[in-house]
Amino acid sequence: MQLNRILIAIGLLSVAVGCQTTPLDNIWPGCVNCEPTPAVQPQGRIPWEVRIDERVSPASDCNPVRTQHTLVATVYDQCGAPLPGQRVEWILNRFPTAVGDIVAHDDQYGQGAIAPLTNVYVGNNGNKIDNQYAISFTNFGNELLDAGNNYPYTGANGARLPDITVGPGQSWLTITSSREGVTDITVYVPGIRDGTKHKIWAKKVWADYQVEFPENATNTLPNNTHPFPVRVTRTNGDPLPDQVVEAEILDGPSASIGGSGQMSEVRTDSNGVANFTLTNQSGESGTNRVRFTVKGRFFDELCPKSAIVSKTWRRVQLNIDCSFAGGPVPVGKVAQKTITVTNTGDAPAEGVMVEDMPGAGLRLVEGTFPMTLGTLAPGETRTITAGFTADAEGRYENRVRVRDGGSGSAESSCPVEFVKGKLEITKICEPTRASRGSEVRFVVTVRNTGRGPLENVVVVDQYPEGITPTSKNSATIGTLPAGESREVIFTGTADQVGAFTNFARATADGHPEQEATCTLTVVECRLEMELIGPDKIYYGEEANFTLKVVNVGDGDAEGCTVRVTYGGCLGGGYQDFNIGPLAPGEDWVTDFSKTATAVGPCMIEADSNCGAKCAIKREAELKVTGLTALQLEMTDKALDGTEEGVFRTGETFIYRLRVENDVGTEATPPLQLMWELPPELEFITGKCLNGQVDVTGSAQQAASTEFTMGVGGYLDFEIQVRVLSAPDSNLVKAEAIVTRVSDGVRLAEETESTTLKR
Repeated sequence: MQLNRILIAIGLLSVAVGCQTTPLDNIWPGCVNCEPTPAVQPQGRIPWEVRIDERVSPASDCNPVRTQHTLVATVYDQCGAPLPGQRVEWILNRFPTAVGDIVAHDDQYGQGAIAPLTNVYVGNNGNKIDNQYAISFTNFGNELLDAGNNYPYTGANGARLPDITVGPGQSWLTITSSREGVTDITVYVPGIRDGTKHKIWAKKVWADYQVEFPENATNTLPNNTHPFPVRVTRTNGDPLPDQVVEAEILDGPSASIGGSGQMSEVRTDSNGVANFTLTNQSGESGTNRVRFTVKGRFFDELCPKSAIVSKTWRRVQLNIDCSFAGGPVPVGKVAQKTITVTNTGDAPAEGVMVEDMPGAGLRLVEGTFPMTLGTLAPGETRTITAGFTADAEGRYENRVRVRDGGSGSAESSCPVEFVKGKLEITKICEPTRASRGSEVRFVVTVRNTGRGPLENVVVVDQYPEGITPTSKNSATIGTLPAGESREVIFTGTADQVGAFTNFARATADGHPEQEATCTLTVVECRLEMELIGPDKIYYGEEANFTLKVVNVGDGDAEGCTVRVTYGGCLGGGYQDFNIGPLAPGEDWVTDFSKTATAVGPCMIEADSNCGAKCAIKREAELKVTGLTALQLEMTDKALDGTEEGVFRTGETFIYRLRVENDVGTEATPPLQLMWELPPELEFITGKCLNGQVDVTGSAQQAASTEFTMGVGGYLDFEIQVRVLSAPDSNLVKAEAIVTRVSDGVRLAEETESTTLKR
């Protein structure tokens, strides 16, 4: 407890005291049944013991002179419960060096809140007999002493001191002294018959000394030491030398006091001063709490006075960062830079100044340096902007520095890169070889192969004579970012044959003009075509044609097709042939055929078309003559020519056949007659009965040699066959066929059924 806050209070201590039997039992009832204390003392409760409650203040203590001290005594019954209404005598013992006087005591006015004895049987309301002797009575209820426990009403830190509550069974006394010395107090309760318990003692030492403790302090690192003087004097200001003063570091950053330890003890010098030095060993921010205790000793009693003093260590911690907005900056443009200065420490930075140090070739164009920021509070951030430019491509170093009026400083760097674009142009002619009259394209590609953008890019195309423009001859691209390209297409028509060179030029701000060319050759294709075919065919016969196309010009013939249109004798209609491209000197040949479907002459036309650039037409005339009207009649007969009707296995018989051009309009083309026998018959021999035509064969087949017949002409044939076997149905069929020799087309057929038996 601090000495400037003097309090000896005897609190409400409930101590269980067991019932005892004493020599006084013949006067007092002795042990009784211990029940809860009633509001009014019943018969049978007796005062048993008086105590000073040291939970609030010790019985032996020190006070400064000219202060007051309040004692509280509690009277207990034989059951250990506080007992109200008990007389308490307060005696300040006298001896030659004794000091101290009674200031106030319980029940001193006899009535009111301080004297809760009204209408009870205890009649003595208490008296202050003189300054050394007073009488009071223990309370029946709670009594509040308004800050009556100490000389001021506030403590050393300005806070109001607590009140004292005096409860039932308790009584109080307040004493003081104006000079140094000792006050011995005897507290006597006459109602207690036990001489070992009816009185208690307290001792108060009054010391004339005061302490000037150090004030709370704040240091700004790196200054890591601070002096703490403790001054001990009399109240009149006279120094008290040779007093022991103790200092102890309670918490905070790693520190030492008076050397390298956490605790130090120093005696006051002739001026009453004990000097301590606190050292922050860690260099870290924070607060050290140091308890200083003056161990004053007076009248063989230790009278300490303590105070806890705070030492706050704080630091200025400057940080600086810089950065340029975006990526690389085009040469000639302004690079925007942001500088951020922050005091991350817990102490204000005074006289803060920022310096910017650009590398060679880097120019400041926006902002002024050095720049004064003044005071930067803890945690405060300031932002500065500046602009720089450069005339050449490259990477430039840039450093920034911040410092204050003390030891705070920081540096940072942020390089910036300036880049430049590079203009390139290429050009191609599409196609490089074109046919006259066709559309041509001039494809211009503008590239930025540098690292910076190109501004205000424009492309202009110069058309040569012989090429008629079909588009504008200029295009504005604007900005072309690094690494990108743009394609511009100019179009025209090739009107003349020859070689033509086309020029394109590209410009951009701050860059020389770039030129690109391409050469276009304009050619012309020329076709020759042959359509070869027969002059005359028979009706139903195929007409075979050969078509040949040759490019005899110097230009390619592209996308060529030939449409062949058939006349009426070939059934009309048309047929398309896809020739494809024909290079100069290249030819294309194909064969095709068409069957005659009508008698008479007609034209066959071939038209070529090569993208409307090359065209040629050829015609051929064809005459289709009429067909012969062939009739076949075949019968089976016996060898003597009679009608037999049925033939048996092993017999021979004949098939007689007449071929006749009976109503035809034309003589027949070369013809051939063939027989096909069933497997049950076998060819033996054959002949023509009225002409020079041979018949040969074997097994189940026979054929004649080539023959023709005029209009109305006919030929008779006869073949002899043998029966090999008879089918279950007994019926077989033989077939005679007339074909055209030129293409094998069947012109007429005849079938004869024959009955065979086993």
